[in-house]
Amino acid sequence: MKRLSCLVLAFVLMVLNFPTLPSTYGAANFPNTGATGLTGFAGNAKNENGVAKSAVTGGKNGQIIYINNLNDLRTHVADTVPKILVIEKNISSSTLQKVNFGANKTIVGSYDNHTLTNIHFRSTSSSSNVIFQNLNFVHSAGINANDDIQMYITSGSNYWIDHVTFSGHSYSSSGSEVDKLLYIGDRADYITISNSKFANHKYGIILGHPNDGNSSYNGVPHVTMANNYFENLYVRGPGLMRYGYFHIKNNYANNFNQAITIGEKARIYSENNYFGAGAEKGGILDDKGNGEFTDTGSTPALSAPRSPKTNWRPSNNYSYEVRDANYTREFVTKYAGSSNTTLVFGK
Repeated sequence: MKRLSCLVLAFVLMVLNFPTLPSTYGAANFPNTGATGLTGFAGNAKNENGVAKSAVTGGKNGQIIYINNLNDLRTHVADTVPKILVIEKNISSSTLQKVNFGANKTIVGSYDNHTLTNIHFRSTSSSSNVIFQNLNFVHSAGINANDDIQMYITSGSNYWIDHVTFSGHSYSSSGSEVDKLLYIGDRADYITISNSKFANHKYGIILGHPNDGNSSYNGVPHVTMANNYFENLYVRGPGLMRYGYFHIKNNYANNFNQAITIGEKARIYSENNYFGAGAEKGGILDDKGNGEFTDTGSTPALSAPRSPKTNWRPSNNYSYEVRDANYTREFVTKYAGSSNTTLVFGK
């Protein structure tokens, strides 16, 4: 009777054109890949001229494909066909593996297994509309050159990085390692980074074109960073920011030397963030003097020593909610990063 029931189920799925279930059906439970918790620039937003854009959809309505090895990941992530790619098994390499991704994808980790070791995602000219969710990125301490970045996005628009853990590795503040956890710059635009954890690294995040003196990049990217946890990043957590519009709300940074670097033409609006150990050293803001910065509601309160205040307000681009800084610290400590059970979203 049990075998008959399974055959009936398989026939129904075939008739209805449902995706093929994996042989380990039941093991690959994964989060709802809808728009729950989506906020900021990756959602329904406007630019500075009031022109609206649609929200990121990732692989919505596409085939669900269960991924358990590097070759399958490379194959299915590279094209532009909508797909939901479920990381069903941890994938590891002893050497750096660059994986180029295309467009219209949701890459989501199952609750049981979602760790990618030495797997580095990189955008291409065809990349856009991608959701990365419930993933744990791990990389070896020896992979530490300037270009060794586990997520490297330089083109396309509409990216949502949510409940992702960048685990980092041991480091020396005086060491020669120059690898980063995340880079979003050049022409990449409209990104939300939410409910994620960045930890244990000398350098954290770079947002915007990586060098001064490139005014052609002025105005990009548009980035929202909300409900993220930065732990034991020596510098650049939340990040070094240039040229674009950066809404930094309800984040918690702890055990740092420098947190926010205000780079050339960055417009940064900071709200209700909490800065813990490291704040007493006066290193929350690394102000280069050629950007714009305004903070409200953060602990401790912030003002840029050199850069002027920004008149830009993200409320002109999208609607959102904020919680107070103390709530932020408690929330992200519990819920930021990948999960083995369920995803809890901040406001």
